[in-house]
Amino acid sequence: MEIKKIISAAEFSLSYRVILCDLWGVIHNGIEVFTEAKSYLEKMKENNIDVYLISNAPRPEAVVRNGLINKLNLNPKLFKKIYTSGDTGTKYINSKLHGQSYFHLGPEKDYDLLENINIQKTNDIKSSEFVVCTGLYNDNDERPEDYKNIFEIFLKQNLEMVCVNPDEIVYRGQARLFCAGALGKYYEKIGGKVTYYGKPYSEIYDFAMADLLSKDTDIKKEILAIGDSFKTDCLGAYKSDLDFLFIKNGIHKTEIVNDDDLVRISEANLPETYKTLMYTEILN
Repeated sequence: MEIKKIISAAEFSLSYRVILCDLWGVIHNGIEVFTEAKSYLEKMKENNIDVYLISNAPRPEAVVRNGLINKLNLNPKLFKKIYTSGDTGTKYINSKLHGQSYFHLGPEKDYDLLENINIQKTNDIKSSEFVVCTGLYNDNDERPEDYKNIFEIFLKQNLEMVCVNPDEIVYRGQARLFCAGALGKYYEKIGGKVTYYGKPYSEIYDFAMADLLSKDTDIKKEILAIGDSFKTDCLGAYKSDLDFLFIKNGIHKTEIVNDDDLVRISEANLPETYKTLMYTEILN
């Protein structure tokens, strides 16, 4: 695999018309917007390059947007729209693809997503047809293994898990936390069936592309995807045939010391047909 370092993400991006950018770990860390990322967004705005955000947040777009603007103080004029795994999953759940009643596994902060789900929510596992997983009840203290007992109950009921955040970990500030994707992987490990909505799976990209291509059918060749995860952002962009720029100082920051690490980790997560990895240190 060829490794190509990009010194300035902003300068590199000027040859594209649309940016499809990951959110957590690239634009912010859950506590604050990165100064360099803000400058990058401002430069895209100055050059009339539209930025769309694509996130594995198990939340509605409006809620994520509100948090960016009112909690993290990001200027809403710096991006056009946010595509979330939560909205994508809701679309398929509401089609009754997985059943007509569900049990929710996740914290109260994700209840705003449930308001958009139009099928029956039940607190009785035995009367549920599947599980909607948005995350751990307490991601500050818990690990996937803590859910072994309830997962065994799910297995006895032969319940499918619908995971609306495929991310396995995230950094909130400097704290490393488990996400819904880690629960999904653990449930699979002990024999459960899991369906994921979000990056790298096709549905969220189909959602975004249907919107973007409705404006200009030729624009796909001029879209640059940006992200910090090989498992989600990079693989998802590859499957959707999008140019991709990897942010090194993101979710893999503790794993990558040099280019050898970069090659090793990328090859472990990407298909052999992935020929050239373009990367930069931060979104600058």
